[in-house]
Amino acid sequence: MELSNKELGQYLKAVREGLGYSIYDVNKLCDISPSYLSLMENGKRRPSAIILKKLAPIYSLDYIKLYEKAGYIDLIEDEKVQELKGSVSLKELFKDTVPLLRYSKSRI
Repeated sequence: MELSNKELGQYLKAVREGLGYSIYDVNKLCDISPSYLSLMENGKRRPSAIILKKLAPIYSLDYIKLYEKAGYIDLIEDEKVQELKGSVSLKELFKDTVPLLRYSKSRI
């Protein structure tokens, strides 16, 4: 569900205000300039994926869901793959598979 710049800005502003943070509080917590935050919240600037990832923990949000709201669909799949790689080893992922033996034609 991709939101327009204005809708995304309103959403981010509502979350920030709901947490009781000012734009300057957020600036101190994640080093995003107040002017950039203001432009985002007013729908005049679309936040980059990096900015959304910085805001997510401060706003207690899942950054993957923020990516979805911002329309970064291609990044969502990349992030899910990275999470899978980080949480499950390949050995664990393939533990129930049976290995196939390789035979060359000369061995048959």
